Amino acid sequence: MAESLINLSKQNLVITKDISLFAVLLRLLTVVMLSSIIGFERASKRHSAGLRTFILVSFSSCTTMILDLLLMKNTNLHFPILSAFALFSVATVSCRTILYSSRNQIKGLTTAIALWTCALIGLSAGAGLYFICIIEFMMLLGILSYL
Repeated sequence: MAESLINLSKQNLVITKDISLFAVLLRLLTVVMLSSIIGFERASKRHSAGLRTFILVSFSSCTTMILDLLLMKNTNLHFPILSAFALFSVATVSCRTILYSSRNQIKGLTTAIALWTCALIGLSAGAGLYFICIIEFMMLLGILSYL
């Protein structure tokens, strides 16, 4: 009886052999922290997508990648289909932020690409590729802030 309770508690703490509950929390917290910095930078400049938008985009991308990893591990799914749909959805939402002004100027293109890149940061963090995630974040923040 005691052994079955111990095994049950171990199963609840470890989602799969490769992704533990701690790893999931670390991935989600990392992506929320990084995307909030980017979102704050965009919101401080009064752009159409701000803090909550960037957090939600990267959080949902990270979550879909984690779910894809679990589905690929536990089923015969060989392609991260949820992540592909999430990236397509973010691209669709990003396109909606692009506007044409009265002077035939394009506005919102940088915000759209930043949203899409933030989704890629979420996907790489969800896959556990922290080094790529940090490099993407630093480059995106540098481009948005200094160029």
